[in-house]
Amino acid sequence: VGIDFFTKKMEKNENFSFVKYGDGELLCMIGRKGKNSIDDHPYSEKLGKLLEESFVNLFRFHDDVYLADWTDNLTNTRDSYISINGLNPKFAEYECFLTLEENIKNNKLLNFYKLLKRSKRKKIFIGPKKLAKVQEMLNVDKFIDVPIVDAFSEYDRIKSQLFDYGVNDDNVYILCCSMMSCLICSDLKEMNSKITLLDVGSGFDPIFSQKTRPKQPTSANCFNYFREILPDGYVFNKTSDAVNSINKMCSSF
Repeated sequence: VGIDFFTKKMEKNENFSFVKYGDGELLCMIGRKGKNSIDDHPYSEKLGKLLEESFVNLFRFHDDVYLADWTDNLTNTRDSYISINGLNPKFAEYECFLTLEENIKNNKLLNFYKLLKRSKRKKIFIGPKKLAKVQEMLNVDKFIDVPIVDAFSEYDRIKSQLFDYGVNDDNVYILCCSMMSCLICSDLKEMNSKITLLDVGSGFDPIFSQKTRPKQPTSANCFNYFREILPDGYVFNKTSDAVNSINKMCSSF
């Protein structure tokens, strides 16, 4: 399933969960040392075990959770976890919520986020400060800040803040916190299964920060595509960020 399917779910106010176990999560689960190549989030034995537990819990006990699917040499590793644990996950397009050049060729992604912005359901965004403007873009009710690198280092604090705020029926959670997103999704579903979870990953990076993936659009293209729902001052902020980056580069010479 893809963006059309999830848009209909949002239109009907039906709960669903979209989670991503990509190569970083799987490498951590099988005990790889080091860190993931994109976010510099370190692997650890503790994180790996919690990822394994979350994987089983999400797809064994909840029938409205969709696993982001992709083509990679680690799909065999993922499928072995599925087989060993007797799971039967539902799959979704891995890139359907990402801001990519391909996804801004039509209005499907924009329409989904417009629906989300207009929704009266309580929305909680879990991500780094560099993406704080997502609050205005989607009319978010609660923002929980996470470290840009090694979000898992503050896992207990973040989980505590979420629980203290209340995991209520029909809450919508938007997550941009690397591998820890999977753990938070599992924790929240265990607290209340009647919620919606969106593991967006790097989806907002090219809009409010810098490009972190090769297929992401430029800031100008992001503005042209999302202008209806972007917060006031978006262009000014992006220009200011660019000037600051140039000044930092010049000062290093």
